[in-house]
Amino acid sequence: MTTRTLTAAPRSLTALALATLSLGALIAPQRALAAPADMTGTWVNSNVTTSGITRVNVTRAAGGQMTVQVFGRCHPNDCDWGSAQMVTYGTTVSDSNHFTATAVYAKGFATTTLVMNFARGRLDVQALTQFTDGSGRQNYASRDAFARYR
Repeated sequence: MTTRTLTAAPRSLTALALATLSLGALIAPQRALAAPADMTGTWVNSNVTTSGITRVNVTRAAGGQMTVQVFGRCHPNDCDWGSAQMVTYGTTVSDSNHFTATAVYAKGFATTTLVMNFARGRLDVQALTQFTDGSGRQNYASRDAFARYR
């Protein structure tokens, strides 16, 4: 049996290490931080008769992490879905001025993924709801426009 010794050039090992770190960064969940302060605040649905999401509160912690709190139509008062962490997105890998975000709400009977876009002083929210309770209900998507509450 022959024993071989690895004698790779230092430059090759450095390239391999950088490639491994880069791949790890792609695979590991990233906590992206939103840049624009105008994303934060309370947003109300432009459709006052909606049967879906009525209000969205976006906050930013001292460390920059964004969270969203959603309220849905219930009677006599709106239902608080609770808070969820937001993941924000720029238009390119070097764009730190993020105007798109996602958040996931696992509600037991369903999972709703929110896709939020901030543009021209308006918040557009697409809610993608997948039922997970075996009820046979159809998954559905909704889209609403929100205005900043003054």
